[in-house]
Amino acid sequence: MARASTLQTLTYARELPPEVWLRVFAYATYIPGAFENDDSQALVAFARDKYGISVHRRHREATDLMLAASRVCKTWTPLITEFLFQYLLVQSGDHAIEVAKVLGRYDQDALNRNAAGRWTVRLELALEGVHWWEDVHTAALARIFEYCPNVTVFSTAFSTTDASLFQGRRFLRAMRDVGMRSNLRRLELKGDAALFETILPPLAPSLETLWLLPSRRTAPDRVLDPMHFPHVHTFILSEGFGWGSPPPNWAMPSLRTLYAEDDNLSPVAQRKAQSFFGAHGAQLEQIVTGRSALNHIRSCTNLVEWTLPCGLLFQVTRLGPPEHWLPTTVRRLTLADDMSTTYMFRLDHIALLVEWLGAGFFPTLETIRFLLPLGRHIRKQRCREDWEQAIELLCDRTRERGIYLEASLGGDEHTADIWSPLTLDHLLDPIDCGPPKHSISAH
Repeated sequence: MARASTLQTLTYARELPPEVWLRVFAYATYIPGAFENDDSQALVAFARDKYGISVHRRHREATDLMLAASRVCKTWTPLITEFLFQYLLVQSGDHAIEVAKVLGRYDQDALNRNAAGRWTVRLELALEGVHWWEDVHTAALARIFEYCPNVTVFSTAFSTTDASLFQGRRFLRAMRDVGMRSNLRRLELKGDAALFETILPPLAPSLETLWLLPSRRTAPDRVLDPMHFPHVHTFILSEGFGWGSPPPNWAMPSLRTLYAEDDNLSPVAQRKAQSFFGAHGAQLEQIVTGRSALNHIRSCTNLVEWTLPCGLLFQVTRLGPPEHWLPTTVRRLTLADDMSTTYMFRLDHIALLVEWLGAGFFPTLETIRFLLPLGRHIRKQRCREDWEQAIELLCDRTRERGIYLEASLGGDEHTADIWSPLTLDHLLDPIDCGPPKHSISAH
């Protein structure tokens, strides 16, 4: 009976229309933020994965799942091809040659029914270790683009190879070819000024999302060529090494979301940041700030969402009276705890929040969010009762103001933009016995 029931189930599954299976496979292989170009929330969350740990694990799991599914039913093969090739991850120049060969074999299908490259949306170079880029690798990358006409996302963000590769003549030639791909809408680029000035100018008219990770070889006083990005709505600057903000001579009239976590407070960086925020501050709706950008928050007169490290709360108080520095238009405030000595979430941060809320600051605030690490044990330096009292007081204040409290715990939740109502167990190790904690959300 059991065997008959199983066969009946498999027969029924095979008879499901392809549209149903496409939705099932899409759900099963979903990689948060990897293909997005319009959702600024998803883009900011994706950029929290600085080393690609979560996204590469998700990519590997999705690939393994689709390979396993391809062995279940031959009629699934054409459907599975879409999800196997939508995200191409190239780990070396030799790997690029292999990928180009595979795409070429699919492309030779007489009826072009299985041209796998047409499904590719994201192409990523995640080059590892010591690497030597040759002309044959450049040719292979060009062929990959030819086989994948619908690529809209190109990335080198998670490459761990030596930075000197990005200055090599052959690699720059390959990136110059990438710059000719006018259908690219999202670019994630690690490298130095020479690489940026090679690939960005031809792409500037079409890009909508730009994520730069400047190398340490890119000096903060380096003057980059003026550029105009008419459609860039989201700009992410990770580990700016003194940039402070996007170059002031880069015009971004459509910019709404800025992620600039640089901590450089040198006069050069601050002059650049002041110039950039003077031109773009009023148009920003969402911002993630390090110390460099914090000094210019007053220019963001239409800010809706503000993310900053916990430790910078007191930096704000040093800028002057809070009523002059805190944005009045913010509806969502997100505080990040990166477990460092400087930016760890502490009890006095809760006390400052309670003080601000009680004084009526952030008059339009709707939500306070906390980006928290998994290492909750570090808060044991203060007893649980102290945390309970502090959180209870914060909950009272937010309830009075109708403000929600939410938390995201650990890298996988951070990068997938997953939030839940804040509980004390988000901050401290849960007590082994006793009933589960109730939500302390204001509603």
